[in-house]
Amino acid sequence: MRIQRVFVRLAFMVAASLPLHGQPSQQPSPGPSPAAQATPAAAKKPVIETPSMRLAAARNVLIVRMRGNPIPFETIRSTVEGWGRFTLVDTVANADLIIEIESNGDAGVQVSSSSKVSAETGKEEQSTSTRRDISPTDIKMTVIDARNKAVLWSGAEGVKFAMKEKSKENNLVEAAERLARRFHDRLEPPAK
Repeated sequence: MRIQRVFVRLAFMVAASLPLHGQPSQQPSPGPSPAAQATPAAAKKPVIETPSMRLAAARNVLIVRMRGNPIPFETIRSTVEGWGRFTLVDTVANADLIIEIESNGDAGVQVSSSSKVSAETGKEEQSTSTRRDISPTDIKMTVIDARNKAVLWSGAEGVKFAMKEKSKENNLVEAAERLARRFHDRLEPPAK
């Protein structure tokens, strides 16, 4: 028993006298070698920016309407402006991000007219036809890095169909707001 205590004390004293891994020893170091002093920049590794890092660092945004109805563009523009996180700019040179807004299937009324000579009367007759485009509308938002044109975020929202013009406009606004909210939640996730 007494021998075991002596060995434990001896082992403890030996372990206490050894430097721990990762700590400098008690001896003074000679300093970096001349080769290491000559090239300090070569030792640094470049920082790779992820899309999340680039989105978080961005402050200036250019919002561009690519095609389609102007309602989604205006809705997303005012939502981003009201957010307070970004400053809206007018040129690509001043932008950190470019937000492209586009919509397709822009339901509208198409009117066409034609004229022909009637075989019965010999007079020119005009015919007018109207056609309502009822194809589904989608709104797409693409966030692009202004420096290297890489896509950092993209989303799309479908718009509910409506026959009345006012309902259609309301549905466009709602879909654009949902899309802007998804982008907002990507950068600033809601608290749970």
